[in-house]
Amino acid sequence: MNTPMVQLQVTPGRAAVMHSEEPQLLYLLVDASPAKIPDSGLDVPVNVALILDHSSSMRGERLYQMKEACNHVVNHLNRQDYFSLVAFNDRAEVVVPCQHPTNKDGIRRAISMIEARGGTEMATGMAMGLQEISRPLMGRGVSRLVLLTDGRTYGDESRCVEIARRAQAKGIGLTALGIGDEWNEDLLETMAAAENSRTEYITTAQQIVDVFAQEVSRLHNVVAHKVELRLHTLPNLEIRSLYRVRPFISAMTPQPDSDALWRLTLGDWTGRDDQSFLLEVVVPPLAEGMQKLLRVELNYEIPSLSSQPLQSVIDVALPVRPGDTVSPQVDGVVKHWLERTVAYRLQASAWEQVEQGNIQEATKKLRMAGTRLLDAGQSDLAQTVQEEATRLLRNGAASDEGRKRIKYGTRGLVASERGRKP
Repeated sequence: MNTPMVQLQVTPGRAAVMHSEEPQLLYLLVDASPAKIPDSGLDVPVNVALILDHSSSMRGERLYQMKEACNHVVNHLNRQDYFSLVAFNDRAEVVVPCQHPTNKDGIRRAISMIEARGGTEMATGMAMGLQEISRPLMGRGVSRLVLLTDGRTYGDESRCVEIARRAQAKGIGLTALGIGDEWNEDLLETMAAAENSRTEYITTAQQIVDVFAQEVSRLHNVVAHKVELRLHTLPNLEIRSLYRVRPFISAMTPQPDSDALWRLTLGDWTGRDDQSFLLEVVVPPLAEGMQKLLRVELNYEIPSLSSQPLQSVIDVALPVRPGDTVSPQVDGVVKHWLERTVAYRLQASAWEQVEQGNIQEATKKLRMAGTRLLDAGQSDLAQTVQEEATRLLRNGAASDEGRKRIKYGTRGLVASERGRKP
């Protein structure tokens, strides 16, 4: 029997399930903490490939800060790590072939030679970055593509997604960073909609160095590999939705393995942040008494501790009682995360309605999201939402900046309150 190094806790939205002939909606918050994983031996080799937009729109402060960020990454890599850099505009070139960062002065000189010019064609840069990062034969370690762009690529979007999927299938994660207002967030989100991947919105050039610094720090602090969430459910219990809510909000899609087993591949666990998941389930009619609803399993590897997979397990059982004895009150912690997830879902649904031409419905959903954000104490973000709802109703379109601020503001809402337990 293995030792559970990751601690699991499940908080149900209600303390009991009503005895009823009808199915019932129930929310479950799953918290996973790596607190018991020791610090020693976590610094595994890192293989990072930077894929950088150096089109003419990057000229000036953006280019300067991007180079500073690259130098920071190089300065903080170890001799066992690998580094490569690809720059793209209308074309792509390998600025730094994949190598151990032993000749840091030479790498910094190559970085200093990057100039801003031309247009934007992302797919060729992605392909070269994947080629470079795939060169080392690493027995253990973390591999990640870090993409930075400030513009829209044209005509090669499907190829960008295909290359991202090839990388992810090989266990190579993608961090897709967009700076400014003109990049295509829908494309970057699609590329990053898989394990080990995420997107981030950089509003100003001065933030680039900090974002890159945080990224290399996370890669050097991977607490577990090959993380997989498994949900063994009661027969006929339906998983209606699953959202990761910490360290940031994102919709997750568990894959059915059988009628009562769902799997969600999470990849590498970077950093020591807890991870939390909000499940929305539909409970079938049940007999009175204590009933086991599901088993939550987290499978993972910690190479510094064991070559064998480890597992943390928790069973979720609730009493089924007569309806007049069950309080409808939602647990405060679950409600806290639910309100924020609903705001994220509402704005996401609003943009879908915009794409379908349903401006009135999109405006309605945005205003509802704004109300939720205001109730959550996020007055600045709520004001941005209401302003964009008004602009959408008046002009038929939201501003690029407002749309990005809303999308990334709502998904980062929980991250800004990290660790908060009301």
